Amino acid sequence: MMTKINKILGVALLAGVLFSCGENDAPIEELLSAKCPAKIEFQLPDNLQQLIYTDATGAQVLPLIKGERISLPYIMTPDDITFSDVIWSSSNPEIASVDDQGNVEALSGDGIGYSIVQVAPVGMFSGSGVNCNLKIRVSNTLIKAQSVSVSVSGTEVYAGETLQASVSILPEDATYRTVRWTSSNEAAATVDANGLITGQKTSAMRTPVTITATTLDGSNVIGSAEIVVLQIIQPQSVTIDQSFAAPNYYCAINEKYLELPYTTVPAECTKSLIEWTSSDESIATVSGGVVTFNQSGNFGDVTIKARCPETGNETSIKLNLAAGLIRETYHNPNQYSWYNAKQSGNGTSSSHVWHDGYITITTYTQNATNQRADIRCWDAHTWFHAGNYPIFAFRMDDVKDLGHGITSRNINIDAVGKSASGADYKAIANGNNKYLHDYKCSDGSHVFIYDLSEQACGTGGLMPTNETVDFTTLQIKHADMRTVDHQFNYNLYWVQTFKNMAELDAYVKSEGLTWEVIK
Repeated sequence: MMTKINKILGVALLAGVLFSCGENDAPIEELLSAKCPAKIEFQLPDNLQQLIYTDATGAQVLPLIKGERISLPYIMTPDDITFSDVIWSSSNPEIASVDDQGNVEALSGDGIGYSIVQVAPVGMFSGSGVNCNLKIRVSNTLIKAQSVSVSVSGTEVYAGETLQASVSILPEDATYRTVRWTSSNEAAATVDANGLITGQKTSAMRTPVTITATTLDGSNVIGSAEIVVLQIIQPQSVTIDQSFAAPNYYCAINEKYLELPYTTVPAECTKSLIEWTSSDESIATVSGGVVTFNQSGNFGDVTIKARCPETGNETSIKLNLAAGLIRETYHNPNQYSWYNAKQSGNGTSSSHVWHDGYITITTYTQNATNQRADIRCWDAHTWFHAGNYPIFAFRMDDVKDLGHGITSRNINIDAVGKSASGADYKAIANGNNKYLHDYKCSDGSHVFIYDLSEQACGTGGLMPTNETVDFTTLQIKHADMRTVDHQFNYNLYWVQTFKNMAELDAYVKSEGLTWEVIK
């Protein structure tokens, strides 16, 4: 037969209520209506709270010095709980002890050992999940900070928005890992104890602010970072410049993106509020006026629209991502795909250096009498279209003209591609020096020209004129530079396709060059 207390426990558990009993039994009605703690948490004073940091395990850590004594106040909720007795424990009392009043004493440690101090309601200590822990890490002596580095998640913040600041403290075993955050201008930006920066409304459009972190160990080591607080001003109208609009301009997929020029009223508005959309995101997406082209081989027209949300004013531009257009002109140091093939031999290696409008390529030693430096397209895909853009050309130095005693060299196009309908194509023009034309320009450079509609591939023959061919390997082999026994440099100015020879000739003229036809 069940005892009275077992009956009470059984009823209470069935009711979903947990509670703690003393020696004297309480009336069943009182036990069944008992309110148990739902949550317990520390309420530390500011002088301790500012020292707590989160370690790599996600634990909240409070560093203490050997001999230091502190008290850990706490609260339990809800306020009207029936049973409020708690149990204190230390996972390693040799490092930090705790009494039944929550008084902690740091006993021993080298800054690596630690003890988990826990407080939990009586009767809910094991497995209930209602408890509160703090990792106490004890150092035998104070190790002061020597340097503080501050990093911020951005350099600009709008009023009402936030940035996150963080610190790196050296040495790595410094006792205190947190800092006191301050702002040089709290009217423009505030920063809380966790390094969260909030921009404030001011009369100035741009306000510079210095965010400073000061160590808490008495060393007064500081670190700082500069930010700018911007005010939110709604754009009233936006106008996209039509310089890149089709059909007067065509976009090249190998260029990856296009920054659209546009103007706003007022000029000093918050441009991030402008809403940008693309009519066909399979061709191009847009964000902040930067159009990003797909790299999957989708071509055609796409309309980019910009809208001011407050007024509804909008503007648009129609772009055309042209199938078969390649435009590599080396005017963007962060975005170009054609450069040396990174070859090496006989203790040497090829390399290149970017300049605005060209790259300089260094050869490598192919053998005792030959140099080599192939040019590779490093994009995963390059699409030719022999119908739209049959002329494939590149302007570079002919190494025979550079004064190194070179009597011959070989240029050919190593290529592996597949048409949209599945046919294979390899080795454009199929052989060494099979370019259709060689222009020697007035600056000494050469334009080597192929016609994809006339010159057959070694595999597949002539490319189709009604569909794209996707090349996953595309390399201008520039080899067998004889006879030379040392590395040297040559320049590559551009790699492009053109609709016809007249368009190519006009482009070369636009560079201020004349030429004679060598081949």
